Amino acid sequence: MNNPFNRRKAILQLLESTNEPISGKQLSQQFGVSRQIIVKDISILKSQEHIINSTSRGYVINNTPQGKAYKRVIVCQHNNERMEEELQLIIDNGAMIDDVAIDHPVYGNIKANLMIETQDDLDKFIHAMNKFEGQMLAHLTDNVHLHTISAHTEKILDNAVRDLKAYQFIVE
Repeated sequence: MNNPFNRRKAILQLLESTNEPISGKQLSQQFGVSRQIIVKDISILKSQEHIINSTSRGYVINNTPQGKAYKRVIVCQHNNERMEEELQLIIDNGAMIDDVAIDHPVYGNIKANLMIETQDDLDKFIHAMNKFEGQMLAHLTDNVHLHTISAHTEKILDNAVRDLKAYQFIVE
């Protein structure tokens, strides 16, 4: 689809038709354009006040709250080498990592949706970080960062926080 206006309209309709994330790669293949064109299209749609969330699994328009019913914000600190271990502890307890945020001294709050719930989600995230030689957002703030984690019960969140404390990820 060469007409960018029609393509953006079709992307928007596609995103509105599902609650599941659609990857940039899927969109680029479906519309026969590069991944960079899709990123530009999504940015333009966002600038037109369409609420499109970018997650580690793809783009999603979802008016319902993300994550699970019970939520908790935790403050963590660790280096890049311990990132996978931290995230693994959270999902092993049955919780979901909704997002990561930092409080940057110049830019203020910077937040990225992660929506990591399963081992497959975590594996894909770690693969992408390695492939693109990604650094944690926390790299900008002496490795201090916040996660919103969510679960079906408070007990699951309590257990996740307990384990994160035991492995010295939580900042108190």
